[in-house]
Amino acid sequence: MLIFSRRAVGAAVMCAAAAAMLPAAAQASAATLYVSPGGNDAAACTSAHPCRTIGHAVSVASAGDRIVVRRGTYAESVTISETLHLVGRHQPTIDASGRQNGVVITGSAAAGTSLQGFRIENATQEGVLAMQTSWVRIVGNVVAHNDQGMFSTSPTGECAPVGEVPGDCGEGVHLMTVAHSRVSRNAITRNAGGILVTDEFGPTHANVISWNYVWRNEFDCGITVPGHNPNAVSSTGQPQPSMAGVYGNWIVHNVSNRNGLKGEGAGILFAGAGPGTGSYDNFAGWNTTNGNELAGITVHSHAPNTDVNGNRFVGNWASHNNRGGDPDASVTRTTDILVFSAADPITGTIARDNHLGHAFFGIWTLNAHTGLAHNHFHDVVVHVHQR
Repeated sequence: MLIFSRRAVGAAVMCAAAAAMLPAAAQASAATLYVSPGGNDAAACTSAHPCRTIGHAVSVASAGDRIVVRRGTYAESVTISETLHLVGRHQPTIDASGRQNGVVITGSAAAGTSLQGFRIENATQEGVLAMQTSWVRIVGNVVAHNDQGMFSTSPTGECAPVGEVPGDCGEGVHLMTVAHSRVSRNAITRNAGGILVTDEFGPTHANVISWNYVWRNEFDCGITVPGHNPNAVSSTGQPQPSMAGVYGNWIVHNVSNRNGLKGEGAGILFAGAGPGTGSYDNFAGWNTTNGNELAGITVHSHAPNTDVNGNRFVGNWASHNNRGGDPDASVTRTTDILVFSAADPITGTIARDNHLGHAFFGIWTLNAHTGLAHNHFHDVVVHVHQR
């Protein structure tokens, strides 16, 4: 199973490389535009005569162009709807105070867009939202102090809770109906939650979340991988991957520590929000999850006809998790891996070669058939509790 998945990711990486090479050859004439706080939006956006705002550079750029943004603070929100490559030099800041998002990458025409080297902060909702697109690269950014709308006395939109879905304002970085994309080497902190991967408008699959440092997102999870769309599973319990579902994503080599301490947040969470939703066949490997409010790796199923089956957890390091207890599973003791269903049994979960420590329960499951092998326990009272 693991060998197959590694081959699949290898193939995906090769496909991504090939896809990246083809536009480079076809777009040899792609331009580079420049933005600087001392620039002018009436200028030509050249190195010698840069634009003043990122939004203006985006509006005059052509598909495939590169936009280099120089050091400084840019009080704006940026929407990208065609393939562009935004590069921050010396970590310029996009200050989205009073605006819904910092950066939005949206639509099929934006496929292949990259965002690298920025600090993105103070948005009402997400710092970075990628929506209904593919092959996006969000790499090497700092995403901090977003989700500010959750502090409103009357939260609206994504900031308002709906049933089992918390009012998280979309968290720091949000992939919504996105495929074949990469979120890598970002520092994500002090948002409501860190990284959110969902399927509101259709399936979200084959994404790689890797090498991110996600910490102290105080009201929700570090990395959340929930199914929100009720069309992911048919009425007979069959997955409908062409319609919806969060599946086949890889969450690897991340650090997700001390999240949810003022709310309810796991290090990494897989869940279904209600009947017909699905977060299945995902892989979490070689992550570090320490000191989170819920378990380091958590699986929740709250309703019948929910598919959170087949998720695999391999080679992770976890300790001191479930600090506040899990009210849904009624587990009050510290726990590093927790797999829980309040309805249909969860099947196909694999937990192998994990290093679990400094907890009362190493692995705790309820109504879940979990394959366990070669896990390592240090200062754990009950290694495995299954019922």
